[in-house]
Amino acid sequence: MGAGVSFIIYVIGVRRTAPTTASMVAMVEPVPASLFGVMLFGDQLGIIQILGMVIILVTITVLSFKQAG
Repeated sequence: MGAGVSFIIYVIGVRRTAPTTASMVAMVEPVPASLFGVMLFGDQLGIIQILGMVIILVTITVLSFKQAG
């Protein structure tokens, strides 16, 4: 039930934002999900997962600066 409600709210939010902002939000979504898994469930991240998260965050940062400027 909770996942369904949060997904509906997410979709409503994405539909109300600009396409570029929505795509950036969608790209960054796996990062906090992974971090919650680490914090709440004690999951272990390998070097590939950490590197992937860094690449996502750097890409989002670069794109947001290009979009603003």
